[in-house]
Amino acid sequence: MRLAVATITRPGLLVAVRIAREHQADLYVSEKYFSHIPDDLKERAKVFDGVIKNLLPDLFASYDGIILIMALGIVVRSIARLAEDKTRDPAVLVGDVQGRFMISVLSGHSGGANKLTEEIARTTGALPVITTGTDVSQTVAPDMIAKEIGAVLTPHDNLKRVSSAIVDGDPVLFLNLDKVPIPSLEGAKKPNILVTDILPAPLPSVRAGVYISISYTLPSLGGGPTVQLIPRCLGIGIGCNRGTSYQEIEDLLSEVMDREDWHPEAIRAFGSIDLKKDEEGILQLAARRGLPLYFFSRSQLEEVHVPNPSGIVKKYVGTPAVAEPSALLALRMASPPWPGTPQLVVEKVKSKNATLAIARWTPVAS
Repeated sequence: MRLAVATITRPGLLVAVRIAREHQADLYVSEKYFSHIPDDLKERAKVFDGVIKNLLPDLFASYDGIILIMALGIVVRSIARLAEDKTRDPAVLVGDVQGRFMISVLSGHSGGANKLTEEIARTTGALPVITTGTDVSQTVAPDMIAKEIGAVLTPHDNLKRVSSAIVDGDPVLFLNLDKVPIPSLEGAKKPNILVTDILPAPLPSVRAGVYISISYTLPSLGGGPTVQLIPRCLGIGIGCNRGTSYQEIEDLLSEVMDREDWHPEAIRAFGSIDLKKDEEGILQLAARRGLPLYFFSRSQLEEVHVPNPSGIVKKYVGTPAVAEPSALLALRMASPPWPGTPQLVVEKVKSKNATLAIARWTPVAS
């Protein structure tokens, strides 16, 4: 997490310096106080004109977390025009110049501001001030569970209504169809939080619901607002003839994902043989989806036992399989943050010029 800490006063500089040292944050100081910066920080300190609204656009574009040691009102007026979306905005914290309070202001969950507030408060001895409803109610939050298991939350428009039901204490069903290990849903919970991995029959009366699943088709939970947490748990292995188009590979992948009823957001990583490092169709596929792409040597691929080795593939590329072992290895390289193991769930399928296989990160049986 790249951090910046900024202040516009001399007392605030004492607090900012401590944060910069302890958290390797970049230090921004009003130019009039440059001479007060400790020698060990002068090389990486940055000065500005002292007008925070002039500095903030650059900070928003460059940092994951921004700590501002100044009055809250100044900050609120300055960030109003910059805040766009809770899934993209950086974490913004405000602390007073005496180091008594540290306030989570923006992106408490998605941007990590609440967690960062507690960390910075421990450093400075401040009282952390967090106002997010699920946090102060000491209950679960769907967006935090998504971060916990490396999942994508959709649709975001429903999150507010689901979270409101949780905070209000009304029944909310968490349906973990994929049996993903979720520590925050284990142990003692608020009585309104109902957790199951099988659709109950009869269905309990609930105000809202949360699905944990990669499936497109989901059972009804009674008509209240719902969100889906889609674990990124699929590795895609790809082989293709030289010059195969992006569109042919994309069409094959979409066909298989649709057949399996899997959400495209469930894909975590792509893999192929290192002979394809310059294969434009594969490179485009990973780039357009913003996902990592790993390349493996023939010896690495050959070490992986797969169900469909091919003598023809061995003859031309030096290893008996590409797609199937690449899928497994890619998932090992980018494993989800919960206990599991990669398993081949879709053996190789072909189009005219492309071959792909899919591995899935499967929970370890408890």
